[in-house]
Amino acid sequence: MKPNKLGRIFIAGALAMGLIACSDSGDKKGQKAAVEAAAEFSLLDQVPADAPYVIVGSRPMPLGLSEKMTKAAATDIDNGELRKMLAAVREEDDVSEDLVKLGDVVLSEFEGKMNAEGFKSMGLSINGRRLLYGLGILPVIWLEIEDPVKVEALLSRIEKKSGMKAEKLTSGEMNYRRFVLGDDLIAVLGVNKKWVVFAMLPAKSEKELLPLAFGETRPDKSLQDTGSFKKFIEKHKFLGYGDGYIDLVRLAEMALGESEGVNAQVLRALGTTPRDMSPACRNFMKTTVQSVPLISFGFTEATDSKYVIKGAVETSPAVAAWLKKMAAPVPGVGMDSDAMFSFGIGMDLPQVRDGLKAMIRSFMENSRDCELVDKKELTQAMQGMDMMLNPMIAGIKGFEISVNNLELDPQTMSPKAVDAQLVLASVDPKGMFGMLGMFSPQIAKIDVPEDGTPVQLPIGTMAPMAPPAYAAIKGEVLALKLGEKSPTGIDKLLKTPVAEVPPLLAVSYNPEKMFNAIAPGLKDMIASMQGEDADDLRSAYDSLETAAAVYKYAEFRMMGTDRGMEFESTVVLK
Repeated sequence: MKPNKLGRIFIAGALAMGLIACSDSGDKKGQKAAVEAAAEFSLLDQVPADAPYVIVGSRPMPLGLSEKMTKAAATDIDNGELRKMLAAVREEDDVSEDLVKLGDVVLSEFEGKMNAEGFKSMGLSINGRRLLYGLGILPVIWLEIEDPVKVEALLSRIEKKSGMKAEKLTSGEMNYRRFVLGDDLIAVLGVNKKWVVFAMLPAKSEKELLPLAFGETRPDKSLQDTGSFKKFIEKHKFLGYGDGYIDLVRLAEMALGESEGVNAQVLRALGTTPRDMSPACRNFMKTTVQSVPLISFGFTEATDSKYVIKGAVETSPAVAAWLKKMAAPVPGVGMDSDAMFSFGIGMDLPQVRDGLKAMIRSFMENSRDCELVDKKELTQAMQGMDMMLNPMIAGIKGFEISVNNLELDPQTMSPKAVDAQLVLASVDPKGMFGMLGMFSPQIAKIDVPEDGTPVQLPIGTMAPMAPPAYAAIKGEVLALKLGEKSPTGIDKLLKTPVAEVPPLLAVSYNPEKMFNAIAPGLKDMIASMQGEDADDLRSAYDSLETAAAVYKYAEFRMMGTDRGMEFESTVVLK
C-alpha cells in the first residue's frame, strides 16, 4: 500500500466524520465572539480540567468555506477512488477483512454526498460544532447533528451492509451501540437529539466512565469550572472553530505513573504500568518537558476565500529566546509571493550551533545520574556540530529559491522555458560565489562586482540546452537569475525586503501554475504507461487538478517567537 494512498484515505475519512473544519473571520469581533462561545459551550462542563488533549469547535463554521474545503478533500470519496484504494489494501496488506469491509461500506454511504445537502440527507451537519478530548489517553468525540433519526438510519445501514453486529443499549437520553475491542477496550457510538458521540473506554471501568463520556455525570473539576479554555482562546486569539492543545506535562505525568483522577483511573483499568526508572531519570524527564509544556493550534483568520491556522510548540522563556535568535533575515523569505513555488530558509548558523550545544550541555547536566541517557553520544553530537557548522558556511544566513514560471516539453518532461531565481544572504556573498568555482573552472574565472552589476554565467558551455543565467552581488546579497528574461529584474532581487518577523523556513505554492506547467507532460506519460504505475500517476494527476481548481495560493512559515516554535499556514481559495 503506497503512503500517499494511506494519507488520502485518512484525510477523506476524517472529513467524512466531520473532524476537519474551517472558519470565518479573524478580526477583533470574531475573536470576541469566539471567547463568548467558549464560555457558553456547555460540553466543556464534562471535560476534565486535566484532560491531556482537547480540540473544541464551539462555533458553527461558515457554510461556504466548509463546503469548499470539503469539496477539495472529498474528490476521491465522491468518485469512488478511495473504495478502489481500499480494495487494494485487502489484496496487498495484512489487514482485517472485517475492517476493510466496514471502511468500504462507510465510504459508499458518503459517495456523492460530500456537500451540505449530502450531509443533511444523512442527518449530519457539515459545519456543526464539535469536541474531542482525552479521557485519560483515550478519545471522546462529540459531533453536532441535524436529525437523529437519519443518523440512526445511517448507522443501521452501515451495520447491515458490513455484517458487523453491535449490542444496542440505552443510557439516559443516549441510544448507543457497544463494540468489544479485545480484552481491555470497548468502543461506544451513541446518538441523542443533538449529538453523535464516539468514545473508547477501558472494559474494567466501563460502568464508571460511560456516564462521564456521555455527559450524564460531571468530572470533579471541568474546563468550564476553571474557565481555562476560554482564557486559552482569548490568549491565542483563536476563532473557536476546532482550536486546541496537547498538554505534554499531563502526558509525561501519565508516562511516569504520577497522574491523578480520571487520567490515573484509565491507565489502571488498561493495566498500564509506568517504566521503572531511577529518581534521576524522573527528574530529567520532568525538567525537559517543563521547557516544552504545550502544543497549541487554532484558526486565527478566515473569510470565504482565505484561512490562517497557527500552531506552536510552546516553550519556556529561555528556549523561546534562543529560537528567536536562530532566525536570520533573508530578502524574500516569508514575504508574499506570486511564484509557482518558493522555498526559503533563514538561520543564524552560529546561533544554531551555540544554542544546540548549550541544550546538549543542559541535558548532560540534568541527566547526570540518569541511566537512560548516553553521555558519550551527546558528547559526540556536540563535537559533530563544530564540524558541520564550520567557519566556511557559518557566514551563510539563508536563501530563497523561487520558480516563477516553467514550461515543460510534454514528450520529454524537460524544460522548454524557465524563469527561476536564487537569493542568498551571507556576510561574504563574493566568497560564496567563489565556492562555485570549485565545481566549474569557467565560473572560477568570473569576477562578479559588488555594485549590483549583473554578470552572465557560462552555463551554456556546461549544459547547451540550459537557459541564460546571470549573477549579481550587492551588500550581503548574492542573486542568481535563470531564464530567457534574465537579467531583467535582478536589481529588484537585490533590493527585496525582509519579513517583519523573519521566519526560519517558508514555503509557498501556486497549484494552478504548477498544474498548468506539468499537466500536459503527465497526460502523455499516463497514456504511455500501464498497470499500477499508470494508476498511481493518474491519481497524482487528479489530485493536482483538484488542488488547481480549488486553491489559489498556499503558504507555510516556521518562526521563533516569544511563544516558542510557531507555525503558520495560510490558504487562499478560489
